[in-house]
Amino acid sequence: MNKISAFVCALGLFGAITNVHAEEIDTNTAQMQAMDKITGRVSVINVPVGGEVKFGSLSIVVRSCKTRPVEETPDNFAFVDVADTTLQGEQVNIFKGWMISSSPATHAVEHPIFDVWLLKCYNTKIDKTALLDAEQLSARDTLKMIRDGKEVTPEEAVTEQETETNTPIAEMQAENEPQNDDAAQEMMSVEFIYDEENEDIETGGESGEDSEQIEKIEEQTEAIEQ
Repeated sequence: MNKISAFVCALGLFGAITNVHAEEIDTNTAQMQAMDKITGRVSVINVPVGGEVKFGSLSIVVRSCKTRPVEETPDNFAFVDVADTTLQGEQVNIFKGWMISSSPATHAVEHPIFDVWLLKCYNTKIDKTALLDAEQLSARDTLKMIRDGKEVTPEEAVTEQETETNTPIAEMQAENEPQNDDAAQEMMSVEFIYDEENEDIETGGESGEDSEQIEKIEEQTEAIEQ
C-alpha cells in the first residue's frame, strides 16, 4: 500500500470513529446523589430500575438507566420520576425526564430544599420484591404535575426529554459531549511522507495523475487544518 492509499484509509477510519455510536447498555440500578440544601447533608442513593427510594419529602423512581460501552466516552442516562409531598400531604410530580451524569444541570430537579442528580448506571443484585408493580408505576403517571410552581397538564409537561419511549439520547449526546479533539488532532498531525525511491510522486515528473492526486489531498489537508 502506498502512502496516498494509507492516508485515504486514515481519512475513512477517522470518519467512522467520529460518526458511529454504539447502542447504550441497559442496566438495573441508578446511583444518584441527593443533597439537603438547608442542612448541607449529601447522600448517595442507589435506586433500582422500577423501584422507589425516598429522600426527605421526595419519592424517586427510576424507569430506565443506560450507560455507554467501555470503548466510548463514559456517560449515563436515566429516566427519572420525582414526586414531592406537599404540606397538605398531597403527592405531586415535580420532575419526569432524562438525567445525564456528565451534565447534571441540563435536566435538573427544581426544588427549594432538595437537589438530586445522576452519578452512574450499573448492574447489581437487586431484591425484586422491592420493585413497584405495574399498577403502582401506572398510578404515578396520574399524579398532579407541578412545573415552576404551577400545575400543568401532562401534555404541557411532557417534552422530548420527558418521553420515555422516544429516548433522545443521541440528541443529548450531540448537545453535551465535546468534539473528539484527540482524534481530530491525531488526524491533522498526519504528514505526507513520500517514498524517496518513487521519483514520479516525489518530483511530479512522469506521472501527472499521481501529481494531481497529491495536490488534491494537500488542499483537503489545508482545509482541515484551517
